Amino acid sequence: MASGQCMALWTSFTSNFTMSWATSGPGFWGAAAGCLLLLWVTYSVIYAFCWSPLRHFPGPKLWAISRIPSNVSVLRGRNHLEILALHKKYGPILRLGPNELAFNTPQAFRDIYGARPGGCFPKNRSQYVAPANGVDHLVCAVDNVTHARQKRLLSHAFSEKALRDQEGLITGYVDTLITKLRSEVRQRSSIVDIKSWMNFTTFDITGDLMFGESFDCLKDNQLHPWTNLIFNSMKAIAYIGCANQFPMLKGLLDLFIPAEVKRVGREHFDLTAQKVDRRLETSMARSDFMSAILQHGLSEEKGQYRESERIMTRAEIHSNGFILIVAGSETSATLLSGCIFYLCTAPHVMSQLVTEIRSAFKQHSDMTFRAVEELKYMNAVIEESLRVYPPFVTSLSRLVPKGGAVVNGHFLPEDTNVACHHYASYHSESNFAFPDNFMPERWLGSDPVFEKDKKDVLQPFSLGPRVCLGKHLANCEVRLILCKLLYHFDIALCPESTNWADQKAYFLWDKPALMVNLEDRFPDVSVSSS
Repeated sequence: MASGQCMALWTSFTSNFTMSWATSGPGFWGAAAGCLLLLWVTYSVIYAFCWSPLRHFPGPKLWAISRIPSNVSVLRGRNHLEILALHKKYGPILRLGPNELAFNTPQAFRDIYGARPGGCFPKNRSQYVAPANGVDHLVCAVDNVTHARQKRLLSHAFSEKALRDQEGLITGYVDTLITKLRSEVRQRSSIVDIKSWMNFTTFDITGDLMFGESFDCLKDNQLHPWTNLIFNSMKAIAYIGCANQFPMLKGLLDLFIPAEVKRVGREHFDLTAQKVDRRLETSMARSDFMSAILQHGLSEEKGQYRESERIMTRAEIHSNGFILIVAGSETSATLLSGCIFYLCTAPHVMSQLVTEIRSAFKQHSDMTFRAVEELKYMNAVIEESLRVYPPFVTSLSRLVPKGGAVVNGHFLPEDTNVACHHYASYHSESNFAFPDNFMPERWLGSDPVFEKDKKDVLQPFSLGPRVCLGKHLANCEVRLILCKLLYHFDIALCPESTNWADQKAYFLWDKPALMVNLEDRFPDVSVSSS
C-alpha cells in the first residue's frame, strides 16, 4: 500500500475516532488518548522504516522515529560528541531524525553549502531563530535576497581596504593587552585566566568596530556585564531551536525554557539596540562595521525589509549588531583560548612556534598584519586549532531545494534536512590521521603520515554564498594577538586547567577559566620600546 493511501486512511480514522470521542463519556477519554498515541507511534515506526525515502540510510533506530533524541542531545550540551560517536559506528552518512541526515565528507560540505545552479540549499527556518525583534540578521536570514542585500552592505567593512584602515585600531588594543598582562604579572600574580583576557581584547575590538566605542574591558581588567550575556543568549537560541522542532507543542515547550535563559537573551539584544542607536546619532567618519551599513543611509520602516539592495532598516541594524558582537568577539576569543590550551599541552609545538615568532621579529613594532601572515608554522598551528577546537561546534542546517538534489552521491527528496557537523567531521578517523591529537605538521604538507588527510573537510567559516564575511579580519586579529603574546611571554598551563577542553557546547563552547602561568620576557621594558 502506498504511503499516500495509508495517510488518507489514517486521516479518516482519526476523524471518525475524534467524533466518537466527543460523543462518549469522560471514562472513554483516557483509553482513546492511549489508542491514538499507540496508533501514531505504530504509524511513525512503519513509515520511518518502510516508506520513508530515507529508510536506507543508517543511524540509531530511535532517532529515525522521532526528533526527540537528537534534540535531547543538543540540550545536554554533548551533541558534538554523540554525533562523532554515531559517525564512527554508522559511517559518513547518518540518519538523525525522520527527515534529517548528517554527513562528514568534503563532497557533502561542497554539495550542501557551496554555490550551485538554481541557488544554494536554503536554510531551515525552524533552526535559525531571529533575535528578539523578530527581524532577520545576516546569519539567520532564510530569504536569499535579504541575505544578499545585507551581505553586500557589510562586505565593505571586511574588504582589503577596510582591513588596512582598521589595523591601527586593532593593533592598539593588542598592545594594551600586552601592557595590562605585564602589569598583572608584576603587581598581582603571574597566574591569570587567559581565556578572560582573550575575551577582554576581542570584545573591546569588536565593540569599537561596531559601535565606535570600547567596552573598556582591558581598561577595567574585567569583563563588561554584557559579555556574560553572550553565551547565555546563544544557549537560549539553542533551546528555542529545539522547541521549534515540534510546532504543535511549541507553546508548551516554551514553558520549559528557563526564564533566566530567556531574560539574558532579551537583555543582550536590548543592549545591542541601545548601542546601535547611540552610534547612529553620531557622525563618526571612519571605516568600521557601521559606516559600511550606513553608506547609503537607513530606513526607519518598522522591521520591514527594503527591496532596494543599498539600505537596511534600523531594526535590521539592531539585529546585525546583535550577531556581529557574538561572531566578532566570542569566536575569535574561543579560537585563541583553544589554541593556547593545546599549545600548552604540546611543548614541542609551543617551542617550535615560539622559535619562529622570536626569530622573525627583532622588535614588537615589526609585527603587522602582513608580516605575521608570513609565519608558516603559526598558520599551521591556527589551522590545527580550528580543526581540534572549532569555535562553532555543531552544524548549519540546510534544506534540500525543490525538486531534490544530490548530496555526496545520493539523490535526496526536497525539504530533507541536511548538515555537516563541524566537530564530528574534524575529529573523524575517516578524514584525519590521529584526529584527536594536536599536530600542526599535518598542514605543512611535508609529513607522509598525513598525506591521506582530507584537509578540504575543514570549513570552520563555512563556504559558498554564505561564507563568513569576517574570515580575513578574524585571521588577522588572531595571528597578531597570538604572535605578540608569545613574543612577550612564556606560557605554561596550570594544573587546575588540565582537563579544560572537556566542555559542553550550545553552538559555542561553554568555556571555563583557562589558568596559565605567564613569565615576562621583558620585565623591565615597556611595550612601546620592546
